[in-house]
Amino acid sequence: MADATSAGAGGGGVPDGDRNKLADRYKNYFPIGAAVDSQSYMTHAALLKTHFNSVTAENEMKFESLQRTEGNFTYDAADRIVSFAVASNMKIRGHALVWHSQNPSWLFSNGAGGTVSKEALLARMNSHISNVVRHFEGKVYAWDVVNEAMMEDGTYRTGNLADGQRSRWYEILGESYIAEAFKLAHAADPDAKLFYNDFYNYLPAKQQGIYKMLKGLLDQGVPVHGVGLQAHLNIEPSTVSTNQAYYQRVANMEEAIKLYSSLGLEVQVTELDISLYIPGVTYNPSTFYTTATFTDELKAKQAARYGEFFELFRKYRSVISGVTFWGIADDNTWLSEFSSGRKDFPLLFDVDHDPKPAYDAVVDF
Repeated sequence: MADATSAGAGGGGVPDGDRNKLADRYKNYFPIGAAVDSQSYMTHAALLKTHFNSVTAENEMKFESLQRTEGNFTYDAADRIVSFAVASNMKIRGHALVWHSQNPSWLFSNGAGGTVSKEALLARMNSHISNVVRHFEGKVYAWDVVNEAMMEDGTYRTGNLADGQRSRWYEILGESYIAEAFKLAHAADPDAKLFYNDFYNYLPAKQQGIYKMLKGLLDQGVPVHGVGLQAHLNIEPSTVSTNQAYYQRVANMEEAIKLYSSLGLEVQVTELDISLYIPGVTYNPSTFYTTATFTDELKAKQAARYGEFFELFRKYRSVISGVTFWGIADDNTWLSEFSSGRKDFPLLFDVDHDPKPAYDAVVDF
């Protein structure tokens, strides 16, 4: 592994001491975070300690990880990540309390082959959120309270969708589950910042749906403090007008930032990466990228893409209170974990933990 303290020296007129530390470069802008798993915070510790000052547990704080069986909370894996972050003087984001995915099988069951009642599910939500948020009180400064409750057309994610997409929360409780989750989280830790988190925020219809939902919550006095933009981006927008990534442009993301912040909410970029693959293009194993085919031209293109989005983020430093990458380096990314075996290289550091041109594009300003 490369020496992270000497990586990327020189260039761009930036002092080496600052340029070598990503978070230090952005100390006057916003914290720079990374998603970690139960191993990567150790295997990538040198990069984390040098370049990042915030962490998010990729899976270890989700419902199925913390409460596999009802009433039995298993905090060991999450606690180890939190202890590392506290010892390293890093901020900690909690992800995620209520989501349609990665839930234990018992959660929506009545135990007799049927669906849990509304009253019982509310009690289970109360128990989970209260226990989890109190457990991490004073350590986790911000929570993604509700994750991905809206569809691309700006309507709620309901219970009438295909498996893997439908929300049992909505099916059983209706849209009120969202307000209830925020109220419970606030009661458990009044000092924590509470976020709504979602993807495809560059879609105009989805922007409006999220805005309408958030405004409604705020008008009711529900304690919502911010919006998380997942920002799983691609190396270029899709050329297919019916593909969601056709709208994946800086100007559209800027509209989302302006829209949400107009409500007085903080904005955070919560799950940033830039895939080499272009939505709407068909790939097969012969066209999957490898370290050998990740050419200098592609690296430069990815760097330019990172550069333009970070220029946007810096422009809105007054409302953006954090930017988190969904991973640390290219050797450990969710985008390389699909059953197809397709590899991707979406982060600022390569498989050897060395800085890429994308890193230069982010720090040279």
